Amino acid sequence: MASLSRTITLQIISNIAALIIIVAVISALLVFYSQTTLQGIVVEMVQDFARQLAKNPTIPPDQRQQLVNMYQQSLMVRFGLVGNPLTKVYHMMINIFMLNLGNSRQSYMAGTTSISGQVIFALKNTVILFLTATLISTLLGLGLGMYAARRPHGIIDSLVSFFAILSSSLPMWWVGMLMLLAFAFNLHWFPTQSLPVYFAIQQLHAQYASGAIGFFTYVFDYIQTWLYYMTLPLITVVLVSIGGWAYIVRNVVIGKMAEDFVMTARAKGVPERRVLFGHVLRAASPPIVTTAVLNIIVSLGGAIITETVFGWPGMGLLFWIAIENSEPMLIAGNVYITVLLFIIAVIILNILYVFLDPRVKTSGGQQIF
Repeated sequence: MASLSRTITLQIISNIAALIIIVAVISALLVFYSQTTLQGIVVEMVQDFARQLAKNPTIPPDQRQQLVNMYQQSLMVRFGLVGNPLTKVYHMMINIFMLNLGNSRQSYMAGTTSISGQVIFALKNTVILFLTATLISTLLGLGLGMYAARRPHGIIDSLVSFFAILSSSLPMWWVGMLMLLAFAFNLHWFPTQSLPVYFAIQQLHAQYASGAIGFFTYVFDYIQTWLYYMTLPLITVVLVSIGGWAYIVRNVVIGKMAEDFVMTARAKGVPERRVLFGHVLRAASPPIVTTAVLNIIVSLGGAIITETVFGWPGMGLLFWIAIENSEPMLIAGNVYITVLLFIIAVIILNILYVFLDPRVKTSGGQQIF
């Protein structure tokens, strides 16, 4: 038990160290970018000031140069271009850790210029879309994969393998464009962009607050509004993901079914259904859960092109907007949250492995992990 606690502690410390290193790199890049940008601004302002002084012939050249130097020094102090760069990197790291990143030049999401507010708003939307899609893909893929693994090289197995290759080879953004073309532009069943979803929700909330609609109508319309704007991107993500999921589960389950403990269970007369769900699925759960959790965490960073195609107000779209509008602090906040969630997921996975796989043991201070 002590060895297990020590191993988990070391895992947590190593992952936190990785997070600190990543944030340090991001902070150094931000400091370098901001310093370079501000130095260019200072040069332009000093040159303009020197041209203005040159128009006054009563100022001697030596005094003119002195005034230019004093003006340049005041600008460097004003823009924070003096001092130790390492200190600036340290303060930038603290700000990133605390998500104290100030304001963007304009509001891109959530009706606020606060960078932390926009990042949290986008994260919530990405969670709603991609967590739902990943859960649906995982459950459907688990069922298809296990059914295909029960009869390897059969009709269902061949269809699952073909669908896996087909769906995995299709770019998600391209499938999204086809979905928009068919169901939004031609059939007009769904909106062409999902960005107005919160405007619709706000209007619905205002109607409920004013008493124009009742509670049950409000709940029904609320769910209907979300489904109206989210259905196309949700179906797109599920269609592209489900085949690969089924194929992963199929291969893992087939590999476990060939192991000795399955043959022993069958020799003891254990029913096939119990062998599959009680023994094989338990042994296959670590790689399946690992892939599921990592896919969820990676998806929380947002699919840039997919969210842009549908106009879904998530992390991917916010990242693209930040790049387009040269908002380095917004990019930093986006990257930091994504990395933080990934590291938390890795820590949780290391702990879950102990409970999911009975072969993961600690003995004599040595971890088989």
